[in-house]
Amino acid sequence: MKRALWMIGGFCAAAAGFLVWDSRRTPPVELLAHRLEAAWADHHTVVEPN
Repeated sequence: MKRALWMIGGFCAAAAGFLVWDSRRTPPVELLAHRLEAAWADHHTVVEPN
């Protein structure tokens, strides 16, 4: 029983650690989305000479 409680406590600590660590970093998907948005805006705002 004691071993099971330690295992559950370990999983809870790991989950809390992942949540804290994840909230402090920028997810790569968001970073790529911002880069894509900026590239798309640059591409579509270029005025071509007639």
